[in-house]
Amino acid sequence: MKTLIVIREKDYGWLSPFFPGVNPLVMPVCNKPFIEFLIDFSILAGSSAIRIISDGPLNEVERYCEDGSRWGVDVSYASILGNDSIETVIEKNRKYCADQRLLIISGYLFIRYENRQELRHCFAMASGGTLAENERGSIVLAGTPEITGQLPAATPFSLVEFDSIDNYFRLSAEILKEYPSPYVLPGYCNEPDCHIGRNVVIGKGAEIRKPVIIGNNVQIMKGAVVGPSAVVGSNVIIDRESTVSRSILLDNTYIGEQLEVVDRIAAGNILVDPRSGVSIAMEDPHLLSSLPGSAHIGSGLFRYLFHAIVALLLILLLSLPYLMLVPLLKIQGKWKTGSFTFHDIRQGKNLRFVMPSIADEGGIGSLAKALSLDRFPMLFRALAGTIAVIGSFPVEVSHRLEAGYAATGYRPAVFSYAEAEDWPVNAEDSAIVEQFYAAHGSPVRDMVLTIKAFLNRIHSKVQ
Repeated sequence: MKTLIVIREKDYGWLSPFFPGVNPLVMPVCNKPFIEFLIDFSILAGSSAIRIISDGPLNEVERYCEDGSRWGVDVSYASILGNDSIETVIEKNRKYCADQRLLIISGYLFIRYENRQELRHCFAMASGGTLAENERGSIVLAGTPEITGQLPAATPFSLVEFDSIDNYFRLSAEILKEYPSPYVLPGYCNEPDCHIGRNVVIGKGAEIRKPVIIGNNVQIMKGAVVGPSAVVGSNVIIDRESTVSRSILLDNTYIGEQLEVVDRIAAGNILVDPRSGVSIAMEDPHLLSSLPGSAHIGSGLFRYLFHAIVALLLILLLSLPYLMLVPLLKIQGKWKTGSFTFHDIRQGKNLRFVMPSIADEGGIGSLAKALSLDRFPMLFRALAGTIAVIGSFPVEVSHRLEAGYAATGYRPAVFSYAEAEDWPVNAEDSAIVEQFYAAHGSPVRDMVLTIKAFLNRIHSKVQ
């Protein structure tokens, strides 16, 4: 059997305004993307191949699902027009649909089921026709039964009402509390109703109240309370003495100190009341209330002096390798320079750098990169106070700088805090790490993290 999953943009139009930066097809429901629930259902029904079809963008879906090898099925993709009927969709995919029975899931649907074995038998014995439908879509089966037998008196699956932000909120809580077996991915905690992912740091005095599910790369700071009925995504920081209960925190969200998030959905700086449907953009002080203000000149001056000293020490340490290796790299054509313009920490201002790049093939290039000689010219900028020794990856002006990140976590530097951590170094993960250390950094911690970042670059080349 093969499956067509047909979802049009109008099917999820109710969800898009709440989270404009997230494709609703990969929107987390409890702890995994929506599309994965439909893939799971298709596999349990007996499908060996799945085609995801939409008139909207599928790039994020394709990045997540790839070719389906993680589930042991073939996953492919196709586009349609918004007004194409199901008959037209089948006709456009007739070669795909020709040789096997066909399961058609049409609409932005959530399907509830419990008995996996019964589900497989039901589809194997069912005749063609509509098996379930509501105002939002349907499940249709085409083709002759695979086996003969007595169908169960009641269909072993049903369609859940899923057409409002309140339904989305309720469904996530319901999955967490009442339907852990078919839906909730395994965690790394052996306790019932407590699913915890990888690289989760729980501070002293922090409390986890079941049921709860926590993703990967999460920091729960001292005195924070998470749960009950909390769904926490990946790359999340819950700061000191904050409470998150009966709420959903989506990926890449920072909750500031002494905040209470109850019966809400938080995504970045967006806070949603699911019952009323009201959505507000939280101002920076509410998200990151412990950030030092610009009026703290004394601490800023002390931090600059600390950074200048660290920059000077690194200049002294790297001067000899720089003078020895760079001329050789230039002769070999492995030392290239280019002009770049970055966002400054001061809004509306830019930084212009001439930065080198090193082709690290071969011993000299690898050694130079391991010693961070490509960052050596930037150390003089740090010495002058134009940039920090450690902070954020400089963001080029060709890339938009998010307003919240610019105000709370962005500080262009020679090294990034993300390079000192073991988190995956991509733009989203880096931003959340940088926001955390912007709020909780200190000159001494900056020095330690600079050393870690420097050594991590050496270690990455030695491996």
